[in-house]
Amino acid sequence: MARLPRDPFSRRRFVRLALGVPAALGVPAPRGVAAADPGPSPADATLRRARGGNLTTLDPHRPISAADMEIAADLFVGLTAVDARGAIVPGCAESWTVSPDGLRYDFRLRPGLRWSDGRPLVAGDFVASFRRLLAPSTGALLGYRYDSIRGARSLRAGGDPAGLGVAAPTADRVQVQLEHPDTDFPKLAAVAYVVPMHRVAPLGRDWAKPPSIVVNGAWVPRSWAQNGTLALERNAAFHESARFPRAPARLEWLMGIDDATRVRLFRAGGLDVAQLGEGSQLAIARRELPGALRTVPFYGGGWIGLNTRRAGLRDPRVRRALALAVDRAALVDKVRARGERPSESLVPDAVADYPQRATPAHAGWPMARRLAAARELLAQAGVERSRPLRLVAIFSANPLTQRHFLALGAMWAPLGIALEARGLESRAYNVALSQRDFDLMDYEPFSAVQSATSFIGRFRSDSFLNYMGYAEPEVDRLIDLAERQLEPAARAAHYLSVERLLLRDYPVIPLYSGVAHRLVAPRVRGWVDNPGLALPSIHLSLG
Repeated sequence: MARLPRDPFSRRRFVRLALGVPAALGVPAPRGVAAADPGPSPADATLRRARGGNLTTLDPHRPISAADMEIAADLFVGLTAVDARGAIVPGCAESWTVSPDGLRYDFRLRPGLRWSDGRPLVAGDFVASFRRLLAPSTGALLGYRYDSIRGARSLRAGGDPAGLGVAAPTADRVQVQLEHPDTDFPKLAAVAYVVPMHRVAPLGRDWAKPPSIVVNGAWVPRSWAQNGTLALERNAAFHESARFPRAPARLEWLMGIDDATRVRLFRAGGLDVAQLGEGSQLAIARRELPGALRTVPFYGGGWIGLNTRRAGLRDPRVRRALALAVDRAALVDKVRARGERPSESLVPDAVADYPQRATPAHAGWPMARRLAAARELLAQAGVERSRPLRLVAIFSANPLTQRHFLALGAMWAPLGIALEARGLESRAYNVALSQRDFDLMDYEPFSAVQSATSFIGRFRSDSFLNYMGYAEPEVDRLIDLAERQLEPAARAAHYLSVERLLLRDYPVIPLYSGVAHRLVAPRVRGWVDNPGLALPSIHLSLG
């Protein structure tokens, strides 16, 4: 059931809209094309957005959910930024240079940067923010992605913050020294958000709660009902406010409601942008709201993780047999019904800087041939219907993933695999992952920026995202080699070699490449379909 906003005005509006006050629906601008100048701001100058999942924090260094990461892009800006089309552009830095060896980045800050409380934002704020981001006490999930910075690994292990290779030679310059080249660093700088240490130090974790929160992005949070509405206003101190004079005066993110409620609110005019993920509601939108539905591939996918340290799964023949026996088209089209693309590669289709993907030789085989090969491999490993292999799959409990594993169990049962699917509360699921207390696990990797590293890099033997316990020295060597290349194409070539090894060993079974679905109201101007996690709200206006 949807949770109602706590403030009286939003609560009354929510109830009125949920009851179905009619609203006219029209046809949005063509995909990927910004609409014409909308003219004067409409009387209702509040942009209302909703997405799946829950907002857990406004601290951009401590995101847990995809919702946290998407909304952080409305509140904060790093040295670089992601534009409406997903490209890396100047953020707080107006320009930057890279040394010929790829080991030093020099960022020149824009003049006149300020926090939303009016305090000047200077290079020292970035030095302090990088140190906080990588401090073990922060526990940043993305902290490992910055290990190319000199001293980052040491700091994450509890070392001296002064040893981190981020410095402020002057108030308007940030210098980053790397231990090895990292062609992803300009992308990663976009989500290494600067935070107001002058508020963090005295307030602790309370700094990120309205009304105490101070930001440098386009929007300032004014109120937040937990699992309800986050209400924001334009930040007058935002450094690019003049570029977006028609952005709405107010923004609301409505959280904690299901797909059916989002569709109902969208129909009633109570939402301008609504993310959809549930198959039945997506079918309704396709049938009844086709002009408003926007579908685009994004940087995410779906795998099944296999615990390579469990007795039944140590044999790569068993893991390969499981991969062979999955009918991905049936799983994606008939069971999940979310428009995802069946895939036997590890990197999602949307990651354009990884142009060539590895594909196993059996990808083009008909299912009859695949099943015959799977039976032969399992027989070699001593698994038959008369001697079934019993496996336990865990997932964060939800009906879709339950159906997903029931379907996989049905596909594997004729081969002598007895699958038990256990849906766990999210905390228990995370504990089971960290303790590797499973045979199979639901794994939905995604990336905040376009990067093959986000998917291939997690197979390093020492990666905390390597829940599978997979260890292959050649994979470690090739990943290290890839991440030291000066050119993105060279990095991608080494990653391709890694992917081929992974599709030999199958520590995970790739299933699909992700897509995102959103309903976008006719009055929204400036919407651009892009594969990123977020389209920052500052790029939108209301007609």
